Amino acid sequence: MPWEEIEHTADAAFRVWADTPEDLLVEAAKALFDLITDLDAVEPEEEVEIEAEGGDLVELLHDWLEEIHFRHEIDGMLFSDFEVKELKKEEGWKVRGVARGEPYDPDRHPFHTEVKAVTYHNMKVEREDGRWVAEYVVDL
Repeated sequence: MPWEEIEHTADAAFRVWADTPEDLLVEAAKALFDLITDLDAVEPEEEVEIEAEGGDLVELLHDWLEEIHFRHEIDGMLFSDFEVKELKKEEGWKVRGVARGEPYDPDRHPFHTEVKAVTYHNMKVEREDGRWVAEYVVDL
């Protein structure tokens, strides 16, 4: 599992690592939904397009996670599989991808924690020892 929950007072914080920025976005989204439910219980039956942008990789990560979280909140979806289809840097960063999952079913999906929002607090994205590393905090 290329992420770990790290200590943070009152909220939840994650440290995520990957070989590429694309994989970093995927693993950050998996960590977020692993906090909400059991990923293995969520079938990737429906595909939802996700687009995000940011002036730098921190803003991009925040916008990516917030967009996925928004789709969870508004559409009642749980996601277990994510794919970045395109990541490009022009004047800023843009990502286009998909989140795969299914509507929440309380009989099949254990509910762990409600996430209120992804915050910018202590958020970072950087290269460390040849890999990409991100840290982020979610408001519970």
